[in-house]
Amino acid sequence: MHLDPSQETLFGVTVGALLASVGGLLSGRFEQHLRRREREQSAAQLFGEILAALKLILRLANQAVGRGEPFGPITQRFLKAAHRETQIYDRNRETLFDVRDPALRARTHLLLLQISLTLDALFEATQAIANSAVTPDPDPRGASFDFLMDLDAMIPPLLAMYETIARQTFDAHDAAIQQTLRPRPAAEAEATLS
Repeated sequence: MHLDPSQETLFGVTVGALLASVGGLLSGRFEQHLRRREREQSAAQLFGEILAALKLILRLANQAVGRGEPFGPITQRFLKAAHRETQIYDRNRETLFDVRDPALRARTHLLLLQISLTLDALFEATQAIANSAVTPDPDPRGASFDFLMDLDAMIPPLLAMYETIARQTFDAHDAAIQQTLRPRPAAEAEATLS
């Protein structure tokens, strides 16, 4: 096939425009995919941090219930801290849609909703007991707290899924608490006192 010079120029421009269009389309799709992946990773980091903090706070609340007055001021503070974590979720709930796995989204939403509602029930029962000045037997907070601990057991599997998406672990909370609770060497304790 023989093309005259003007047709060669037109053909070259057409092929160049076609290749530029295809390249632009592919580049746009690739960039969109990368942005979606970044948003999903960012969402996984957020929800992983919320779940890791809840796991730690609920563990500390469980330890506090086992010591002294079961639903005393220390336990209440831990429960309020857990409630604040669920409020962080509420404020950022639309970010959950950046997670592509619909089952993970549903499990996360339902778990955090159940934790929030259970905490609300605990606070309402505590207020009702405070208003009546008599603790009923059995204490209705016990059943709610037991349910909260059942919900707490559901956090680690979700956390593992978020670790995969976020490409990081969420054990910094546990590591930090272990360092603050460990016995300090005598030299370190003396340096702190000096």
